[in-house]
Amino acid sequence: MDKKIKWLRIAYWTTAIADFVVAVLVLIPARMGVPNYVYPMGLMSAVAFSWAVALLIADRKPADRRWFIIPTILVVALLGVVGLHAGIIGLIPLIRGILTLFITAILLSILIYSYMISRELT
Repeated sequence: MDKKIKWLRIAYWTTAIADFVVAVLVLIPARMGVPNYVYPMGLMSAVAFSWAVALLIADRKPADRRWFIIPTILVVALLGVVGLHAGIIGLIPLIRGILTLFITAILLSILIYSYMISRELT
């Protein structure tokens, strides 16, 4: 398999798995720093699950759908900022906010690298 296609697939699958994890975690109130389930958690879960499915669909034609990495970069970056902000304001433990930022940095590195090396594919 071509190295560029391989990296696109790594980007799709890594972020899809992360989205599936987020989709489950936001449905666990204690994990999210609230005592009970709240409606926005269900909305976030639906969006995260849907985004993960879209990434797996993009993997079916990785070169043709590499454009999907651009909005995924935005989503991942914003989720990282939200996690860090929640830690800074004390909604969640600061260490969890920092861990979220660390995971975000790893995912962004994979996404940006795979997008950059695959530019010649289109």
